[in-house]
Amino acid sequence: MEGPTGRGGEATDWVALAWIVGVFAITGLGMLPLYVYRLDLSKLTFSSSVPIVAGIGIELTAYAPTLAALLAVTVMREPRGIRRLLKPVLTWRVAVHWYVIAVAGSAVLFLAADLVRAIVRAPLPANWVTFPGAAATAFLVGALIAGSFGEEVGWRGLGQRRLQSRYGALAAALVVGFIWGLWHLWPVAAPGGLNGTTWLDAVLTVARLMSMSILFAWLFNSAQGSLLIVMLAHAGYNIGIRLVPSVSGDHADPYAVAMFVLAALAVVAATGPRWLRRGHPHPESRSAHA
Repeated sequence: MEGPTGRGGEATDWVALAWIVGVFAITGLGMLPLYVYRLDLSKLTFSSSVPIVAGIGIELTAYAPTLAALLAVTVMREPRGIRRLLKPVLTWRVAVHWYVIAVAGSAVLFLAADLVRAIVRAPLPANWVTFPGAAATAFLVGALIAGSFGEEVGWRGLGQRRLQSRYGALAAALVVGFIWGLWHLWPVAAPGGLNGTTWLDAVLTVARLMSMSILFAWLFNSAQGSLLIVMLAHAGYNIGIRLVPSVSGDHADPYAVAMFVLAALAVVAATGPRWLRRGHPHPESRSAHA
């Protein structure tokens, strides 16, 4: 087992550091047209007409984690870097129950949150389960691709895999989750972004994503380092939030966040912080280098 400083005694993983800088640099570049064209983010809807450059910029932010990962391994001349990043996307031969957990896990937690609401007599959504229409489904497909491939190659494929080989899976998941949370708050820094976001929203967002980062790291390490599984889990979350709507209508529902926090704590207690899985880790999730 490697020590806390990783291989060769180096205390800093420069590829991971370059990736983190790249995530926020690419996101900032994507946000730039919003300032140039003075577009108020709080007034934009999916049917709004925006300059094509602004639309491309918004899409760029969605793919920032993966684009930054690809750039980091290329610029830092990581041996077989792109191949090592993308190969786990094709790792599909894992136990069926990991697919079930990945796809349905978030929806189950959302339903559990509504059950707690019912028990404590808190306000409940009008419908516990809803099904999106054709237009919403078409948008959802694009969102799933961006949220799954556009993010997970970065979050788990580079960040989690590299950092956990040095600092352990739990520490890596918390770091990646914190970065993930800050990155997801980029609309707050855009024109009009503060109009619809409170400090509580921001705190709940970071807490949710740090918890999800632990859960996704558990899936990643348990499913032979499969990025396909965590991509499905990411998609499962985005599907779940639409199938099981919250009272507030967004992701910052305290009851739902509490369910994700409790699930993450249960995973840590059951598996241990070193690898967030039972038994020895799979080489694809354990090794950061060729």
